[in-house]
Amino acid sequence: MTVFEVILRTTIAFIILYILCRILNKKLISQMTFFDFVAGITIGSLVASSIIMTDVPIFISMVGLFFFCLYVFITSIIAIKSLWGRKVLEDEPTYLMKDGQILEEGLKKSRFTVDSLLTNLRKKNVFNIDEVDTAFLETDGTVTVLKKAPYLPAMQKDVFNVQVTRGVGQAFIIDGKILKKSLDILEKDIDWVKTVLAQHKISSIDDVFFAQIDKQGMVYIDKRSDII
Repeated sequence: MTVFEVILRTTIAFIILYILCRILNKKLISQMTFFDFVAGITIGSLVASSIIMTDVPIFISMVGLFFFCLYVFITSIIAIKSLWGRKVLEDEPTYLMKDGQILEEGLKKSRFTVDSLLTNLRKKNVFNIDEVDTAFLETDGTVTVLKKAPYLPAMQKDVFNVQVTRGVGQAFIIDGKILKKSLDILEKDIDWVKTVLAQHKISSIDDVFFAQIDKQGMVYIDKRSDII
């Protein structure tokens, strides 16, 4: 392949790709669904292949690129025009927490672990899970959090009501298993765990999906059985 051919194929691919991208008018990367992300990678791969694969005429490569972009455009129109099509093509936000409870089914559907949930909550400046009223996994892969009323950002009337920090919550039960290292950090033992569970009228550790305690001694417990 000569230098002239490389320049020619690159120029043609660039012009067609630019035109098609302007037509698609895709959303910002932070707003992309998983399909948008995969489609973007595929378009880039098609263009790269059309430039370096000399055994395939540039015209044939551009036809393939055009039709792929056309199908992406059609799916976006369907998602806009049809509620059913939007559910199929873009999915729906998934509840990870609702009314302060962790929804195990939502975690399973989203392939989220408790650690993943806690990580995403910390990114939203939530260090104690009992501050959360509702949490969604959005279609673009981000987690949206609604805090309970007492933990919402302060308004003007709340400026002089200073609260003592709760620190970072320490989990001591995850998925029905006691975290012994956490108990060592907290300087607690299994008898303390049993006492706490008894205070919350929980007879078995196996019934607990998640439990944590903060520096102020406030305990949050989420049972396996969600009552919504």
